[in-house]
Amino acid sequence: MNEIKINDNIIAYDTVATERCSVKINDQLYIEDKVYPRYFIGETTMTFFDFYRADCPNVQETDYHLSETFQQIIGRFPHTNQQKIMVNENKYSMKHVPIYVTGKDYIVAQIKQEAYPEFKEKFKKIQSLVPVLEEDTVSITGYKRKRLFLDGTYGSRVLLEEKIGQNVHPIQDKLEYVNELYSFAHYSYAAMVQFLPEYEINTYDQFHEAYGKFVYSFTVTKNGQTIPLLWPDYLYHKPENHLEFGLLANTKEPRYQLFDHWETNEIVKIDILAEGFEDVQFETHLKQPMSFPPKLSKSEYTFGEVICLSLDPRLVKELAEEKADFELFKTKKTSENGYSLAFELEDERLLLPSAQFEKPGRFQLRITSESFGQLLFLFMIKQEG
Repeated sequence: MNEIKINDNIIAYDTVATERCSVKINDQLYIEDKVYPRYFIGETTMTFFDFYRADCPNVQETDYHLSETFQQIIGRFPHTNQQKIMVNENKYSMKHVPIYVTGKDYIVAQIKQEAYPEFKEKFKKIQSLVPVLEEDTVSITGYKRKRLFLDGTYGSRVLLEEKIGQNVHPIQDKLEYVNELYSFAHYSYAAMVQFLPEYEINTYDQFHEAYGKFVYSFTVTKNGQTIPLLWPDYLYHKPENHLEFGLLANTKEPRYQLFDHWETNEIVKIDILAEGFEDVQFETHLKQPMSFPPKLSKSEYTFGEVICLSLDPRLVKELAEEKADFELFKTKKTSENGYSLAFELEDERLLLPSAQFEKPGRFQLRITSESFGQLLFLFMIKQEG
C-alpha cells in the first residue's frame, strides 16, 4: 500500500479507486478519506515576469529587462517601496508576494515529484508556510493571493474567502484620475492619480506617507490586453503630491505599442496595487485619435526663432475657430492666453515667434480640445550666443 505523510497524517493512496482509497483527487489518483489541508499559504519572492504572467500573457520575459535609460533614472529616483520591490541584474523582482497552494495539488506533487520539478523548486522557496484546514479558512489573514499551480506558474491574485477583503484600508473613493495628456514630451498618453482636494494631501511627503510608499504595481488594460508599467513608467517625485505615469511613444518595445493606435471612446483601465490597501481601478474613455502625433520642430530655440508645432489639421481648425483652449505657461503658476499671442496657423502647423517673449527661459504650451484631449509641449528659449 502506498502512503504519504501530510503534516502528522499518514494517508494511503492508489492509482485506482479501492475500498480504502475512495476519494478522487484526479483520474489517476485516489486517496483514503482523511482530513488534509484545504490550502497551504505563505509568501515568496518572484520575478515580475512570474508575477504578471497570468494577467499579461503577451508580455515576454525580455520585456521586463530595464533599459540603460531606466537604470540611470532609477539611480536618481529609486522605487519608493523597496520593502516590496528590488532590482537584481537589471530586472525587477517582487518580494513578500502572498501565495497559496491547494491541498489537492500538494498531494499530487508529493506523490509524483519527478513530474512537477518547477512546482517543487518554487514550493521550497515559500516562506512562512502554513497549512489551512477547511474549518480554519475563516482565520486566514492578508488580502489577495496568487495560486502556485502544478506547472510552476502563478495565477491571478484572488481572495480565498470573501471576508478577507475587509483586511485592507479602503482608498478608492479618496483618489481621482486627472490630467490626461494625449501628447506630452516622449509620451503618447499620460495621466495622474492624486487624492481628492478635501483630503489635503498637498506635498510629496504627505502623499508618500498616505499612499505612495505602499504602491508596488501599476498596470494599464486596453482592448483586452494588460501591460505592466515599470518604475519609472510610473513614479512620484519631489515636490509633487501625485502619482504620474506615461506610455512612451516612438519605441519598438512591445509594452508601449498598445498605444500606437486607438479608437474614439475606447476603454482604458488603470489598476494600482498597494500593500495594505484595497486594489484601485480607474476607467477612462480615450479621445479621438489624431491623424499623426503632434510634434515641436525641436525642444530648444534661440531667441528670435519661430516655434513650429505640427498638428492635426482638424485641431488647427479648432484653434482658428478658437474652440480649443490655448495657453502658454511661463512658470507653473503663471499662464497667458495663447490667443493673445502673435501666432500663425497653416494647414498642419502652429507658428509662434519667440521674439515676442520678454526673456529666454523654459515654457509650456498647452492645447485642450474637447475632441482630442489635452496636449502639453515643453520647450526652451535660449539667448543667442
